[in-house]
Amino acid sequence: MTGKLLVVDDNDMTRKVVSLFLRREGYEVVSVSNGIEAAKRLSIESFDLVLSDFAMPGMDGLSLAKHINLVAPKTAIIIMSGNADIKREHVVTAGGVDFIEKPIILDKLLTRIELAFATGAPHNGTRFGFEKRHSIG
Repeated sequence: MTGKLLVVDDNDMTRKVVSLFLRREGYEVVSVSNGIEAAKRLSIESFDLVLSDFAMPGMDGLSLAKHINLVAPKTAIIIMSGNADIKREHVVTAGGVDFIEKPIILDKLLTRIELAFATGAPHNGTRFGFEKRHSIG
């Protein structure tokens, strides 16, 4: 395995497609539909990286990032959003390592995940060279 990821998104299709893609790329993936479920999962299980949507009911992605920094400070966090008002600076201030805009281009997401691992996530499982262009909305 390349790393253990938690995918958090309230959109079923996005969550399923991203999770399937990352599993096919060799990652161990657990997925949940909101920030509250993610926080519960993080209390019983550790992850190398959390990939979270920004806008979710109950607990948004930035609140989740702040929570993760308290309970699992070595876990890398990437926030996804289609909201033009969210900037990378907001994500970094909340404790995230990166931000990716929706619609998601899967090879770009893969590169961002590999970069997060290469620059300090606990599990250094970089695999560069993915050249196909995959995207989801």
